[in-house]
Amino acid sequence: MKINILTNLIRVVYLIIAFPLTAFAQYPDAVQVLIDGGLKVEARFDAPGGLQGYVGRKDGRAVTLYLMTDGEHVVIGKMVDGFGQDLSAEHIRTWLPAIDLTQAWQQLANATWVAEGPKDARRIVYVFTDPNCGYCVEFRQKASAYLNRGIQLRHILVGVIQPSSLAKAASVVSADNPLEHLAFLDSQFPRNWLESPDLIPAGPRKKIEANNQLMKTLAVPATPTVFYRDKQGEVHKIVGLPDDTALSNAVFRPPNQGASQHLQNRQ
Repeated sequence: MKINILTNLIRVVYLIIAFPLTAFAQYPDAVQVLIDGGLKVEARFDAPGGLQGYVGRKDGRAVTLYLMTDGEHVVIGKMVDGFGQDLSAEHIRTWLPAIDLTQAWQQLANATWVAEGPKDARRIVYVFTDPNCGYCVEFRQKASAYLNRGIQLRHILVGVIQPSSLAKAASVVSADNPLEHLAFLDSQFPRNWLESPDLIPAGPRKKIEANNQLMKTLAVPATPTVFYRDKQGEVHKIVGLPDDTALSNAVFRPPNQGASQHLQNRQ
């Protein structure tokens, strides 16, 4: 009898070690169906009105949802109080963990990108670019004024806005002169918004799909999204078109003149 009890106890301990407690976490059906659809729940909390709140991410976007008191229905979106205060924004700030960008720089370097600017640049800036993104076109136009400062801009091509985006992005990375082809697509925007190139080989298509996945990994919800390093080497992210002050003082700040080439390329 004692041997059987001990054996069963060992089995329970093994299950706990092999399958973390989070694996046994159960969500109400209304929440679980969203998880099955790609939502990653990061935290659960008590929300106003006796509701159960959840924060998470879906395709890189922060999501708030609130389980009704019946436990069977979920409301997704913004909660406001009687003064018009956005409570959901506060819930995101309080409960949603910040994305750890410690490894982001190497992940960006390993992605498929198109470089614009000097090859011996002393500073690197990355931007997620969709060929059907008007703000990406505007960002590239504004960035051109800074590229003669020893700064290189690397476009990580993605296809997320329109069905034609993936094929266009793949056509850029597979072109003989990718930067020239990107400039051509920019010049045609938005007239060619829905036009799609001919069938793209599997290789370039997989590269763009990998870039799309990197967007989700780094919680990038939109294009353009810019990644740059500050003077201390810390990685920062700006979602959307940065304003002129951010461009000149942060994103495209002049490189450190005395840095060695190794350190400069890390920027």
